[in-house]
Amino acid sequence: MESLHKVSAGFVFAFLSLHIANHLVGLQGLDTHLAFMAVARMVYRHPVVEMIVLLAFLMQILTGWALAREIWARRKDFVHQLQAASGVYIAFFAITHVAFLFCARQVPGLDTDIYLIVAGMMQSGWMYVLIPYYGLALFALFVHMGCILFDIFKKTMRPVSWGLLVVTVAIGGYATWLMMMFYSGHTVALHVPSQYFDIYPLIHTK
Repeated sequence: MESLHKVSAGFVFAFLSLHIANHLVGLQGLDTHLAFMAVARMVYRHPVVEMIVLLAFLMQILTGWALAREIWARRKDFVHQLQAASGVYIAFFAITHVAFLFCARQVPGLDTDIYLIVAGMMQSGWMYVLIPYYGLALFALFVHMGCILFDIFKKTMRPVSWGLLVVTVAIGGYATWLMMMFYSGHTVALHVPSQYFDIYPLIHTK
């Protein structure tokens, strides 16, 4: 089970590295983000690549849930508990986020780019739901990676392993804060096409 989790993790990590890089580039402006995304999509939206990534995510979720249950059943140490909890939230986010994007793709003429997310974050009602939803997902990813680094070095260099965990979590917290402040329009003015606000009809104001 753990071996399958590690194999699929390689594909997931490659995709997430590209995906997060795309978002971090967005800190330079939405135009920069969209230009980077246009190139990145040539890779991850290729039908074969997209199918491999989706299957890898599915494998991660199934094997990850089994491993998390084992951690909780055996009441392993704090770091393992943290790794399991962060992994479960990442799985929950992946399922709901992909479902949301799939539904949004069905809307004629709507591109499922960053404007889709920004439109919700910039509305006073939805932002209280979406900022924790997206922010916790990004932070959980860093926490999960920190736990993995801890596990790699804990037997040979335990002080280093704790340092890597703390630094990775700290970087994740700062990156999450930057991203949420930017994409909610708190750092620079963001001009979102009006059709994206229509995805959130319950609180849409004209």
